[in-house]
Amino acid sequence: MKCFSRKVILFLVLSFCVTSGVYAEEIRVIPVGRTVGVRIYTDGLLVVGTSEVNGENAAKKSGIKVNDCIKAINGEYIDSSEEFAQIVNSNPDGVTLSVTRDNQDIEINAVPVLSDDNVYRLGLWVRDSTAGIGTVTYFDPASGTFAALGHSINDVDTGNILSVKSGNILNCDILSVTKSAKGSPGEINGTFDGEKIGDLEINSQIGIFGKMTGGEFADIGGAIPVAAKEQIHEGDAYIISDALGDENNQYSVKIDKITNDAEKSLVIEITDQRLIEGCGGIVQGMSGSPIIQNGRLVGAVTHVFVNNPLKGYGALAENMIDMSSKIAD
Repeated sequence: MKCFSRKVILFLVLSFCVTSGVYAEEIRVIPVGRTVGVRIYTDGLLVVGTSEVNGENAAKKSGIKVNDCIKAINGEYIDSSEEFAQIVNSNPDGVTLSVTRDNQDIEINAVPVLSDDNVYRLGLWVRDSTAGIGTVTYFDPASGTFAALGHSINDVDTGNILSVKSGNILNCDILSVTKSAKGSPGEINGTFDGEKIGDLEINSQIGIFGKMTGGEFADIGGAIPVAAKEQIHEGDAYIISDALGDENNQYSVKIDKITNDAEKSLVIEITDQRLIEGCGGIVQGMSGSPIIQNGRLVGAVTHVFVNNPLKGYGALAENMIDMSSKIAD
């Protein structure tokens, strides 16, 4: 399975009010760097497009817009596109849609049109789920929480962050790696099935977060301190990734720049020849790979530079830890 293709996209703040020294000593997590499958089920149905039915655009005529989130139909909560189509077809005289738009709740009355195949339709394209591949950044053994990706999961058509009703991470088998090249980011190609290892609760700009359902990452290594931003410096570091399946899955990188951008706080450069030769640099699916410097978790790989796949962005670990605390609390 590809890494969030056009149908499924995997592509990607607050801070603790404590001093950096105390912060680094008190918070310790296990860096993971393991590729997993990710599934998200949306909270309602996201409208990603409209189309004409027999020359009529019933959705547009009724006032439905792209990016609307349909929460209910005729007063009943809805989260399945198939069920939505069935209810519309069963109500040729019209349906009442409960819609969230720009954080406002509104109701829209819409009358479907009979299509050529004798089915009543509104001409709506809606999405109820998405799936893909990413990398787990860390596991917190104290709270049982995990973080992955380092960026949000967005809808491929609208670009909006998907609102999560539920979701999970699953064990993934890596089949191959398509190498990155200038102008063409590569990707990890893998497959995953129903073996759930964690429940997803938050989809945010700095990653996805949830709780493990078992002890999947509890014994992969020791916990290390989380670095405050003030403890990070330009220079040598390494990332953890299982993209190549090496027994030694630590790959040297260099932190080129530290910024004030919450989502792209670090600029990193791959320096390890194994990763350069095997992946061409950073590839899609590597998002979430933990970045370690001086024995501390400093962040997670997030995006690759399209025109220079040896370079990419990273999110700060301290911001990800703060998001994890929302689950732990």
